[in-house]
Amino acid sequence: MSKSNHSEVVKGALLLSLAALFAKVLSAVYRIPFQNLAGDYGFYVYQQTYPFYGMAMILALYGFPVVISRQVAEKKALGLNKEAKEIVRNAFVGLILFSTVACLFFILYADTLAAFIGDTDLAPLLRLVGLGFLFIPILSVLRGFGQGEGNMGPTAFSHVGDQLVRVFAILGITYVLVNSFESGAYEIGKGAIYGSLAGSVVGIVVLFTMSLPQNSVKLFHGSLPTIGTLWKTNIDLFKQSIFICLNALVLLIFQAIDVFTVVQFLHGSGMDEQVAYLAKGIYDRGQPLIQIGTILTTTVALALVPLLAKSLAAQQLLNARMFRDVALRISLLIGGGASIGLVVLMDPINHMLFTNQSDTHVLQALAVSILPASIYLSGAAILQGYGRLHVPVYAIVAGLVVKIVGNGLFISLFQSTMGAALATVLAFTVMMVFVLYAMKQMDEVLFVEKKSYFLSMIVLVILGIMTYLLREVLVAFLPVQTRMQSTFIALFVSTIGGVFVVAFVFFSSILTKREWASVPQLLKIKKAIAKNRKRK
Repeated sequence: MSKSNHSEVVKGALLLSLAALFAKVLSAVYRIPFQNLAGDYGFYVYQQTYPFYGMAMILALYGFPVVISRQVAEKKALGLNKEAKEIVRNAFVGLILFSTVACLFFILYADTLAAFIGDTDLAPLLRLVGLGFLFIPILSVLRGFGQGEGNMGPTAFSHVGDQLVRVFAILGITYVLVNSFESGAYEIGKGAIYGSLAGSVVGIVVLFTMSLPQNSVKLFHGSLPTIGTLWKTNIDLFKQSIFICLNALVLLIFQAIDVFTVVQFLHGSGMDEQVAYLAKGIYDRGQPLIQIGTILTTTVALALVPLLAKSLAAQQLLNARMFRDVALRISLLIGGGASIGLVVLMDPINHMLFTNQSDTHVLQALAVSILPASIYLSGAAILQGYGRLHVPVYAIVAGLVVKIVGNGLFISLFQSTMGAALATVLAFTVMMVFVLYAMKQMDEVLFVEKKSYFLSMIVLVILGIMTYLLREVLVAFLPVQTRMQSTFIALFVSTIGGVFVVAFVFFSSILTKREWASVPQLLKIKKAIAKNRKRK
């Protein structure tokens, strides 16, 4: 590969990563104004159907396209252009069959599925969700072929366009329904799903528009594959895609478990159905907070994983161990900071973001899961970098079992959504322990710079005490809090806490000189800060 081509691939990969990060943040943030518009009941309705659509879209972005692009790139590198196109056509036919069956399942069995969830009024919404699966073949194939050609632009722009239209359509439709009609929660939920479908349509339009100059559309021409070829190609496609997507899917799978269990167990414990629906909607306020917290942590920590992989490829095992250790320390510090901040400030944050302070204690329990979830996600990526691809799979299976059993035991015990929150914390803790144990077995040494871990624990304790005292002082001066005052408390205290953690990273010995030198961008920032301090 020439230097210019290599540079284009790197730029394309960076563009794709930025687009994915932007979409993840947007996907988490939009649910806050949506809850404000739709209320907890409307939010409950949407969250009961969202995990199914979300899983389909993750497969259409992170799963199928990645596998297709890898296979296409391998064939083209060998000069087998015809075989590369055949792979794409085979995948397209297989995905059409899969999406059609999935769509028909949701349409035909929506009533049964809704009854199993515990709310028969969800059936019409589940039928609409089924339509979303029909977009998977085109989205996956055009993205996959473009990426296999080294052209990341169509995938990146289609993903951003999809998410932007989806978010603004959901919020716009919800606003109109809430303010212009006598619309109930289920009509609002339908409107939100239509908004999601509109985003997928725009994603396809962007892909087709940007793919036409490359004649990607011609991929769909040609003879149909044999059943044997179709079966082999698509079995491999599905296995690898699900394997790749497992970590991206884990939060959605946990949400899906809650969809099928929370309302049922609450109702089984004697709670009225309508009260159970509302409790589930309030509980779901925690989902965007967990998503934002894990995105923040893993974005920083996972940036080191490519450096780890590069060190392993060059047989620089000590460097690889260093990057692994830094990623874990960052996950501990940022994930722990996010958990502590949300636990301490959840009362004003709940009021600021979601209009009132209902079930703050449940959301505090959910916030604790950010720490083990962040360490698990970083640890899973590290293990994959070492080639231990099977370990995260085992960890997820163990976590899912704990989550299902935990929901059954704890919801009945507490007779509230606190049981589901505690089950989530316990499940992520088991998954975290699983990957940490695997790393210990693999490398014998788990925590390399023990002093840095000790310092991180100290700073987290100080952070908790400092934010708690600062919050108490502000609350004492503002005994009757309006939403604006809660916003001031939440933002002011969290900003002070964030500055404290960043200052600790730059001015303490949590990172060694060698570790700072290995990340030139951060080293430049540290030197610039040091120069400004000397001038002052």
